[in-house]
Amino acid sequence: MTSYERMLLAIEGGVPDRLPIAPQLFGVSARLNGYAIRRYVTDGEVIAECQLRLRDEIGHDILFAFADLSVEAEAIGCLLRYEDDAYPAILEPALGHFCDIGTLQPPDPERNARMPVILDACTRLREAAGNECFVASCIMGPLSIAAQIMGIERFLYSLVDSPGDVVKVLDFAEKVSVDYGKALLRAGAHCIVVFDPVASPVVLPPSLFLRYEAPRLQKMYASFRAEGALVSWISIAGDTRKILPCFESLGINIATIDYGVPLSEAFSLLGNVAINGTVDTYFFVSGTPPEIKRIVKEGIMKAKGRNKYIVGSGCEVPIETCFENIRALVEAVEESCTIRP
Repeated sequence: MTSYERMLLAIEGGVPDRLPIAPQLFGVSARLNGYAIRRYVTDGEVIAECQLRLRDEIGHDILFAFADLSVEAEAIGCLLRYEDDAYPAILEPALGHFCDIGTLQPPDPERNARMPVILDACTRLREAAGNECFVASCIMGPLSIAAQIMGIERFLYSLVDSPGDVVKVLDFAEKVSVDYGKALLRAGAHCIVVFDPVASPVVLPPSLFLRYEAPRLQKMYASFRAEGALVSWISIAGDTRKILPCFESLGINIATIDYGVPLSEAFSLLGNVAINGTVDTYFFVSGTPPEIKRIVKEGIMKAKGRNKYIVGSGCEVPIETCFENIRALVEAVEESCTIRP
């Protein structure tokens, strides 16, 4: 069974030959292949090379056309600081005042900033993998884009003080997300993963997520399906239990779940949505291969008797992670084939 077939079968609730493995491996793939992070996030050929090499060496079931969380923000006009061995950081937001939102133009994914770099990586990965392995591209959700281009503190206060003005920013951010996601699908992605850290209940009250973000996500996923996306995937870090029950109604097929959410509760709250993740990324840096194997196997046992489970990290695997700890995740699944759900 191919990785592509394994992923789709698990998402549909079938029983693949083994559990799919889809950890969030981004910048760590550069480190393990001898590239500086700065080179990785600015060169589509390097992204593709590192993703393909790491999968060949480790044997997981996914390839990511993704650089970092600030691609959209930079394309809109935020000023970034680049360092050789760290992800870019936003120095200045693009939106000085609400009245300036009318002057901002949604970026052209084919032309602006690093968006073409990620499109190039996506095309290279799909050409190399075809339909043998799942190719996922990642975008930021509207809440997170709005917070980036305004500044997180001003954005959160404005949700209370000037909600009408914030809606205009969110409408703009939604268009950016949709345009970029569709371009990635046309470039070869099988699906779009929406990263939305600001949507986490540890940052934003769930009531505001339901009011401002949930309807937008529903429309976005419908647009992506119309563009050919095979599945709808979301990744929100932290304890998301208060918002998980709405995911199925938004058209979401896969949710990446952080370690703070007990797996049994995630299954109960998500209904028919497939679960990815739950492995605490802290252990990838601080732990040993035996510890990683123990944690993964415990998760597999907790999922026993349930389908729609994709082993992975609760969020991004840190760039400092060693090869042996990532490989241990895959080995744990391979060793557990006889006890899989």
